[in-house]
Amino acid sequence: MRPIFKAMLHQSIHPQSTSTIDPALFRQIMVLETGSKYTQFRNSLTPNYTRVLVEIGLGYLALVCVLALIGQASGILLGIAAASVGAICVGFLVAYLQLFIHEAAHYNLAATRTRNDRLADWLICWQVGTSISAYRATHFDHHRHLGHDGDTEVSYRHALSIRFMVEMLTGIHAVRVFMARKAKSSAPVVAGSRLPLVRGLTLHSLVLITTLMLGWWPATLAWLGGMAIAFPFFATLRQLLEHRPSAGMVGEGDSVTRMFGSDPFSCVFGGAGFNRHFLHHLEPQVSYTRYDELEAYLMGTSVAPFLDARRATYSSTLKELLQERCV
Repeated sequence: MRPIFKAMLHQSIHPQSTSTIDPALFRQIMVLETGSKYTQFRNSLTPNYTRVLVEIGLGYLALVCVLALIGQASGILLGIAAASVGAICVGFLVAYLQLFIHEAAHYNLAATRTRNDRLADWLICWQVGTSISAYRATHFDHHRHLGHDGDTEVSYRHALSIRFMVEMLTGIHAVRVFMARKAKSSAPVVAGSRLPLVRGLTLHSLVLITTLMLGWWPATLAWLGGMAIAFPFFATLRQLLEHRPSAGMVGEGDSVTRMFGSDPFSCVFGGAGFNRHFLHHLEPQVSYTRYDELEAYLMGTSVAPFLDARRATYSSTLKELLQERCV
């Protein structure tokens, strides 16, 4: 059945195209190629919940260590310098932790949906003052409409220009995204709907009060700078690298999904499986903790050329997108 699979895929999408493979069509064709074997294999890919929680815990441990280290800086000049470096580190680590909100949106944090959502709200969502239910509603539209009208995560549509970098670093873009999502939301205001924001403000206040009481004022500044400047920058840049097409890609679509490496940097900057984002858009409900098995299986099928065509590195993709504004 492999020739049938290949013909159907190439009829709808070229491996180098910016278009994406529809997950439903992909699974239908996999059934043609493998019979029931792929479906059985896919159903066996249950999440490794322990690994997910350990990796979240390591992110928080690194965050605490950074704040403690930055907090030791003494003197005005050294303190400000340490706070500046600390803000970059805090923003990078918060961006890493926020990637797990995505895993929670697909119910892969815990064995039950209730526990999954509770963990997500208290471990991750508080940092941005939202709830997992609110994020899930917008994120699923990203899957349904990637590259088209209706997509709810569209930062990748901006060229990586100097102007856009300034907007990312000053928070202008973050505010624009927030206001756009708020305008599109049709959910009525109900009792308790402000709880996520209150929870977020309370926990952020606790971080700031604790660092000040310990005399770690550079850590306080690092937290403020990390959340307001560095975190939105890293989060937006990551989405651009994942989804923005580069010059030379075939097709008229305005989105692509890439496969990055598994080196330490890629596993943190693209944590929670974002370094292999193409796999996620093929199988949204499969946990990133099983991507090794999923990728190995697919590399033995006719989809292998499509995986290989999406392989890139963060550095090479960044260079390509930076060159875009010069063309």
